[in-house]
Amino acid sequence: MLYGIISDIHSNLEALQVVVDELEKREIKNVICLGDIVGYGANPNECCNIVKELSQLVILGNHDAGSTGLTNFSYFNWVAKRACIWTSQVVTPENREWLKSLPFTLELNKDLFVHASPSKPEAWKYVLSFDDAISEFQSFKNSVCFVGHSHVPVTFVEKGSSAKGARLPSVGQGCASGTKYGLIQDSKFKLEPNYRYIINSGSIGQPRDADPRVSFAIYDNKKKEVEIIRLAYDIKTAQQKILDVKLPEFLASRLALGR
Repeated sequence: MLYGIISDIHSNLEALQVVVDELEKREIKNVICLGDIVGYGANPNECCNIVKELSQLVILGNHDAGSTGLTNFSYFNWVAKRACIWTSQVVTPENREWLKSLPFTLELNKDLFVHASPSKPEAWKYVLSFDDAISEFQSFKNSVCFVGHSHVPVTFVEKGSSAKGARLPSVGQGCASGTKYGLIQDSKFKLEPNYRYIINSGSIGQPRDADPRVSFAIYDNKKKEVEIIRLAYDIKTAQQKILDVKLPEFLASRLALGR
């Protein structure tokens, strides 16, 4: 079965719309959202409404929690905090209650889905480095774990002791465990038997890998294939909307930089 894996929309309606159009074009009807539907952008209610129609498989993100009083956002940087406060003031009661009802994790077809990290989802830890990934691999038993949160599409790989034949892709530099761990940055790849994966599908609404195009994944859980999709969208309109509602200018300018 084909799944669209989307994450970190961040109230960016223009970015979300191109993803919805692409999913429809590819006839992908099963969608899993890894959270952060709101925050940073100017259209939280519109994005909530679209995601609610798109999928019932939706996970809570830290900005969803921060904008609805579920988590203390004092650790957020000042622009994230400003966006959370503004979002909390404009989100509808219905969308607020929906966001508050979302779970921290989801397990489906033996695969694990979480916004931040599988070890402690409510702590909003990032999985950015090999050290992060090695630690996180110890916290779950599933072969595949999809994550978001960092806004950077990347896949960490752990080679099982019984894995034969296939060679690890792009083994990480300075990895203390030698060739047991690897990194995939290809846009399309196949999941190998007896390997384990932490897959970040990237961000729809605010990519941070120096590529401003939206990033999401298509996962074929039967063929065991993953493809990271990048699409251009109307950044200028999204930027202007941020400025129009008096959110920090930085939140608008960073969209064009992919930072």
